[in-house]
Amino acid sequence: MEFVFAFLFWPIIVVIFSISSFFLVKKWFIAPIITCVIFVILTYTIFNPTFLFWTVIYTILSLLVSILLFFKYK
Repeated sequence: MEFVFAFLFWPIIVVIFSISSFFLVKKWFIAPIITCVIFVILTYTIFNPTFLFWTVIYTILSLLVSILLFFKYK
């Protein structure tokens, strides 16, 4: 079940959150910061410390989506 969350559920949520937060605040750096903070909290409260790898991946994904939107709607 964790495999489904790591490869399907969380990336979709991160992309949707990045897109919506970019259009709400018009800043490219807000979504990656919030994503990183939320997943670090989840890593140490719900998941184990090996989930920190996925935290970095999801933060990079959020950063990529935000930067792509920033350059498209600049």
